[in-house]
Amino acid sequence: MFNGDAFPARVDKTDVRHVETLTSALRALDYEYGGGACRDACVALLNWANPLLDAGSSGRVLQRLQVAIADLHNLAGWASFDMGLLESAHLHFGRAMDLARASGNSALEANIHYRMGRVHLHYELAEDALASFQRGLPIAQASGSTLAVSILHANEAWAFAKMGAERQALRQFARAEEEFHRAAGEEAPPWARFFDLADLVSIGGMVHTELARTCDVKYARSAIPLLTRAISSGGEDASRSQSFRLAALAMNYLVQNEPEQARDIGEQAIAVSGPIRSARTRDRMRPLKQEAERLRGNEAADELSSRLGAFMTSSQGAA
Repeated sequence: MFNGDAFPARVDKTDVRHVETLTSALRALDYEYGGGACRDACVALLNWANPLLDAGSSGRVLQRLQVAIADLHNLAGWASFDMGLLESAHLHFGRAMDLARASGNSALEANIHYRMGRVHLHYELAEDALASFQRGLPIAQASGSTLAVSILHANEAWAFAKMGAERQALRQFARAEEEFHRAAGEEAPPWARFFDLADLVSIGGMVHTELARTCDVKYARSAIPLLTRAISSGGEDASRSQSFRLAALAMNYLVQNEPEQARDIGEQAIAVSGPIRSARTRDRMRPLKQEAERLRGNEAADELSSRLGAFMTSSQGAA
């Protein structure tokens, strides 16, 4: 897979392109099938690629190699996080950060701050997540990548919503939308290409979902059309994202005391999640199950809770 065990005496553009191409393929696997589908291959590729940093190469080739390997570590960290392997995730993100800084690639450095923040956000450490996103913002602005700025503002909004900071959440998401539209036509680097209109709208839905839980149930009414739009525009290669969106959509119907709708959509979320090798898909079902249990005694809510419990403890697709 990685041109055998021999290392080149001198690294050239072909070697760098090899790392970039394989990283792109592995990222596609992660996006569709979860971190468990690509993490081992990421680690194997890193075992081949890291020694290239010590081989001879010219300045421009070395810089591109540093970016390529930083991006691969970034992906390995994300896949590790997706599988619930936090120590490994932090190690890979740390190595990615060192290489991104060494290469002078501020856009990648900002992306690593975003991903580290998402780890905190997933584990309900909203203030730590916000700090990561805010550390990344000036770096993203200095990089000249408007898309990187948009990603960080959108995720700031999500963190604020989890904290119940309604005004700040809405303000930061409005900034994210402005920056996203300004970024139209901007060529996105590989690590930021996931952030399309469907993803922006999806995070808007997540922001309103959190506000419905932390501030006012009225936000469920605005979350539902946002998530529905994101689901309808999400591609077939975005199974994990669709799983998250469907779970959030079901949550909003429960918040609105519409358990029959929630059950039907929750079952879709379970069906989509089944083949995905990801611990996060199960983690994101937990609050949905808790919300279903709030309506214990309702037939549809009880059915959903039972189905979620069976899915979360099953080995099918588990990382």
